[in-house]
Amino acid sequence: MLDAYRELIDELLETPTDIRSQLKEQPADDVTAEARRIVAEIRNRDQAVLERVQTMRRQETPYLRELKIVGATGDEDLTTLLEEMETARGELVSILINLSLRDWERAAIDERAGEITLVDEIEEHVEFDEAQRRAFRDVMRQA
Repeated sequence: MLDAYRELIDELLETPTDIRSQLKEQPADDVTAEARRIVAEIRNRDQAVLERVQTMRRQETPYLRELKIVGATGDEDLTTLLEEMETARGELVSILINLSLRDWERAAIDERAGEITLVDEIEEHVEFDEAQRRAFRDVMRQA
């Protein structure tokens, strides 16, 4: 079981590296608003998921409202966005690394999905992350 959790963490750790490597091939001034919007969405969702994980750790079977992500416009400075994305991801991964096996199985009631575990929350986040990475690659190829 522990290997499955480590794999989820490893997948989350790949995103900042993947995005930075794709950006090396293009000057920062040429990065489109769409690419910056995707980075901002990753940052925003990391912050929202971090809040949910913290709630699940602190409360016994909390009720979680549907995940609300702050919208992103793509007009933010790329350097700042990358730093904030890496900080948000680092905070999330740091908490996940330190979870006990029991913590991964903590339950919550999700407004949309019903009963979930913390691992369900992270698996859904990894799926979102993978979709965002694909979208980012596509946008960067078009630029």
